[in-house]
Amino acid sequence: MKILVTAPVIAAGVLAALCGVAAHAETDGDLTAMSLADLAKVEVTSVSKTNEALQRAPAAIYVISHDDIVRSGVTSIPEALRLAPNLLVTQTSSSAYVIAARGLGGNPTAQNFSNKLLILIDGRSVYTPLYSGIYADTLDVMLEDVERIEVISGVGATLWGANAMNGVINIITRSAYLTKGTYIDGGAGNQQQFGDARYGASAGADAAFRVYGLGFHRDAMQLAGGTGAGDGWSKGQGGFRSDWGLDEDTLTVQGDYYRATESTLNGLDGTVLGGNLVGRYEHHGAQSDLQVQAYIDQSEQIGPGGTGGFIVHTYDITVQDTITLGARNRIVWGAGERLYTYGITNETELLFEPTRHALTLGNVFVQDTVSLTSAVNVTLGLKAEDDPFSGWTPLPDLRLSWAINDHVATWAAASRAIRSPTPFDTDVVEKLGPTVFLQANSGFRPEEVHAYELGTRAQSSESVSLSVAAFYNVYDDLRTIEPNATTGFLPLYWGNMMRGDTFGIDAWANWQLTDWWRLSPGATWVRERLGFAPGASGLLGVGQAGDDPSSHAALVSSMNLPHRVTLDATLRYVGALPGPVLPHYTELDARVGWRMNQKTEFSLRGANLLHARHYELPAGDGEQITRSVIAEVRLTL
Repeated sequence: MKILVTAPVIAAGVLAALCGVAAHAETDGDLTAMSLADLAKVEVTSVSKTNEALQRAPAAIYVISHDDIVRSGVTSIPEALRLAPNLLVTQTSSSAYVIAARGLGGNPTAQNFSNKLLILIDGRSVYTPLYSGIYADTLDVMLEDVERIEVISGVGATLWGANAMNGVINIITRSAYLTKGTYIDGGAGNQQQFGDARYGASAGADAAFRVYGLGFHRDAMQLAGGTGAGDGWSKGQGGFRSDWGLDEDTLTVQGDYYRATESTLNGLDGTVLGGNLVGRYEHHGAQSDLQVQAYIDQSEQIGPGGTGGFIVHTYDITVQDTITLGARNRIVWGAGERLYTYGITNETELLFEPTRHALTLGNVFVQDTVSLTSAVNVTLGLKAEDDPFSGWTPLPDLRLSWAINDHVATWAAASRAIRSPTPFDTDVVEKLGPTVFLQANSGFRPEEVHAYELGTRAQSSESVSLSVAAFYNVYDDLRTIEPNATTGFLPLYWGNMMRGDTFGIDAWANWQLTDWWRLSPGATWVRERLGFAPGASGLLGVGQAGDDPSSHAALVSSMNLPHRVTLDATLRYVGALPGPVLPHYTELDARVGWRMNQKTEFSLRGANLLHARHYELPAGDGEQITRSVIAEVRLTL
């Protein structure tokens, strides 16, 4: 059973030569042809659950656009998330990634996993209730159909609930009205092969639909010494979306089904499979926008050779209403109920007791945004969430935003969030042979954060824009491992004996050097100051909360060259990990694309070009990630 979230370098001379000929570059209406002023007006929904311009959104939010994804050449959601400078995405194997924001990304050596980040796909939460983390191998969507990905670093619990402690990622797909026709995409390289197909059409005057299918195979990574890790995997997925719309009412129904096999060193395959069905109704009135959404989800994993595994069923319904009271007051309120049922097939050394359970999670929330003046807004929100392990919990949020002028906005925020206890905290039993090594704690308390943020977003000129956010987070009741008071040591148990603070800066910019070349630098710096509460054992040290780098950065270059050629590159830097120790590393991804005509595009992409192989987590926790190249053709018919 997994309890884990879990070609040569482009020479500078060649790049310079390309720059020299690009003065006559042709633009194609993509991101690099969009002015920075237009980018600031892009509407986002994840900050307030209503549409608002990115420039005025009072949070550290980065938007990964559809064109960003296409031009980068990435082939998975985790790889697409690397495009957000306020996220740290760490690949640990062929199919597993760790996704974190602002530190405390977990430490697999201490069985502490990344569990303080919430990911949604079209409003459907995809974190697992078993340990509050993300199974990255279940995140696939048709990338061509992604409209944008909104990435918030910082607390989002008041609107989105528990576990949105350090960030929220909202993956938003395109309406079926925008995906009519036939689309075919295929690629092959030294590490993976894939193919996608989608067909969309109108269904009467007011409706549209699409169906899609995708499949891929990704080869195994490498272990120390260059031996194969034996973890290649293959996946197939299909789904549909239908949209009906009138002047005031819209209805969306969409669903997906997937099945994958993941190999292991012993030659036995594990299986990952699941599906979901989402229905969403919206009514747009003069003063009220009502939304009702319901979904069901099934996720199942079967260990190698059928040993160990789990199945989780999720049933969720949410009602939300946005009420506009005059020109200066907007209220968003709602309520939701979620039911998880799960069953676990225990392994010999990792057991859940009980093996079956039903968990309910209810919530009510209200958020009021008041315009004190045309430039100053105050937002006060509160969610009350009824967690099955800890009962009702208040999750407040206060935000003040000031649009200094049309090009500069600043905000300040104070919030509270928790990570709810999970069965991994309260029910798990670990054995070494017949000896019980760890016994979970039925009295485990929620982990808690009080978060404070100050940020600004500015367009200093027609060619330069900047976003900077400083944060200070105070944590309490973080999970620790403690010895048994009766026996003096074994069995160990989970405690809540760590506390401390983190502080740092998220920053990114866009620099339009010319009409054909844009540079987008970004960086995050985090300092963690953690300690133990009185009476704690201090076993494993404070590093058990996260083996996090103090900094990570990226530089994205996007060029439109002559003859419909595009050249995009991303240089990534990740600082050293403190324990287990891993030196800092720098990597380069690059893609060159040629749009032969409006229907056909060819591209060649290289990933991890600076090293034949490298670790992103130390050996034992991670595998050596291999350099790869892939050729791709995209057809729009």
